Amino acid sequence: MNKPSGHLLAGFAALGAGALHASAVGLHAETPQLARIFVVMALVQLGVGVALVLRPRATFLAASLVVNTIAVGGWLLTRLVGISWVDGLEVREGPQIADTLCAGLGALSAALALGLLVVGSAPLAAPRSLNAALPLAAVGFAVVIGMWNGATHVHDHSTGDHAAGTDHHSDTTASGDGHDHSSSGAALATGESASDAAAHDHATNWPRPYDPAIGIDISGVDGVSTEQEARARELILATQRELPRWSDYDEAVAQGWVSIGDESTGHEHLVNRRLIVDGKFLDPTAPESLVYEVKGSSKTLVSAMFMADLGTAIDDPELTEFAGPLMQWHVHDNLCFRNNAQGRSVVAGVLDAQGNCPPGSILGGIGIAMVHVWIAAHPCGPFAALEGEGAGRAAVSDQDRVDMCAHDHGTESGSLSVAASAADTGAARIDLSGMPGVLPDERRRAEDLLYSTRTVLPKFSDTAKAEAAGFTTIGDGATGYEHYINWKYINDEHQLNPEFPESLVYQIDPATRKKKLVSAMFMMGDEYTLDNVPNVGGPLTQWHIHNNLCFSRDPAVFGSTRVVGVTSPKGACQFGIKLRENPMIHVWIVPHKCGPFAALEGVGAGQVRAGEEQLCDHAHAGA
Repeated sequence: MNKPSGHLLAGFAALGAGALHASAVGLHAETPQLARIFVVMALVQLGVGVALVLRPRATFLAASLVVNTIAVGGWLLTRLVGISWVDGLEVREGPQIADTLCAGLGALSAALALGLLVVGSAPLAAPRSLNAALPLAAVGFAVVIGMWNGATHVHDHSTGDHAAGTDHHSDTTASGDGHDHSSSGAALATGESASDAAAHDHATNWPRPYDPAIGIDISGVDGVSTEQEARARELILATQRELPRWSDYDEAVAQGWVSIGDESTGHEHLVNRRLIVDGKFLDPTAPESLVYEVKGSSKTLVSAMFMADLGTAIDDPELTEFAGPLMQWHVHDNLCFRNNAQGRSVVAGVLDAQGNCPPGSILGGIGIAMVHVWIAAHPCGPFAALEGEGAGRAAVSDQDRVDMCAHDHGTESGSLSVAASAADTGAARIDLSGMPGVLPDERRRAEDLLYSTRTVLPKFSDTAKAEAAGFTTIGDGATGYEHYINWKYINDEHQLNPEFPESLVYQIDPATRKKKLVSAMFMMGDEYTLDNVPNVGGPLTQWHIHNNLCFSRDPAVFGSTRVVGVTSPKGACQFGIKLRENPMIHVWIVPHKCGPFAALEGVGAGQVRAGEEQLCDHAHAGA
């Protein structure tokens, strides 16, 4: 092989590595830092490759040597130990076809560059010069194989603050019983595990209400061995003892826990990525996730959420045999994430019935098995899951889960935890059962949204405080209801979040002209229409738009605007301008004759999806 052929092959290899890095950018969009690294690496490798092919100079050889050595070295680190300071690379991954081919091409380019630099102008002994088509075809074939494999490969990092896998080994477990729970001793479940019968048999005398002030009542549960009961009891006690050190929310954040932005559900999860990969299993001194109950501006630590090894099935014996039927592991494999204004991934919603995420978000999470251990009272036991979407998916049906009680959480679910909130804000969990066609998950989502809104929204009761927070009136008080809108909230990262409501609705007393906060009006971002809005509560909830209002000016430019009229029969504004028709929905914090999600009347009702009638929920009138 002579020098020109060596330059060509080094250039082709660098081009191939750059192409594979470029193809990986979209696959890692959920981790912006990593995606940007791939963009930079792709551009540099492609640039060096083109330079070597077109102009075989020593300068470009040196550049290829440096760039590709860095690329290969970084790849080796991710396969051996992980890179803790790069989001998405904290966890050591096994070699995959795509990344191995990319590293191989980079190594080939670097090796050829080094050889040509060392040899200098002396030709390498070879019977003939390489045909340029042969190395080009070989590199092209490798790139196609790598891209094809990369498009179907799921990496060991995910979106949001559940984003890293784990390397947990239970050499330091909460039980301290010396029992070996290491992942090396438990193979991933590939079929019916030996413990399936115990794990799937829903015990008739479990779960039971749990109150730490009374004691731990986990004895005599069907199918639970003495060892399993002892481990479970010690885990509960250790969690009660250790977890309160993070009772201060701000202190937890300072120590590395990061919110996934789900506070509007009434419970907010904070996740510490570095603890996910610390090699510990069910260790209350290093909980992977902290769960805070959110009541207005108050956040109370109520639970740990422990996470298992990356790739460990939720019915793996390592998990199911720890506490037997006392404990139910679950996963969240339908959560969608988007980046907020700070570049942090937060929950944006869940997959719809067609398996699609809300616009602007992507599927996150990698099915890490997890379980709650509560330090606050819970009607469904010390290992209870949350409700609705927060319950995740278990290896058994909801009817057989041992972390859900009675499977009817309408009003009783708040019996141990809602009383304080009711005293603070007047909020209470409303039972929205009774409407035909509403699925259980839809009902729970609607109940969660109603409860969280009634809990949080009263902080905006004073219009002066609302204005200080950025809300401005649209001047429609003559209708009896006045809308204050925070225009910056419409296209932010928050959706259906009463901490960041896009609009506040005040009822005006005709005699005193005093304004009383009565409702939130949540508005979706510009990418939404009535055809792709989130399904909150099925038939319980109805979105609407306003396509016939005229406004004085563009709030995107001026920060505020006022309603100045309605459109003509032809749909045009004689005065003012029309704004984008963002979908919106009311959530009432006072009783309403048409239910808690009713629209206003008259012009204020807006327009609903074609073929629908304006909703009046008589089943929950006055709720």
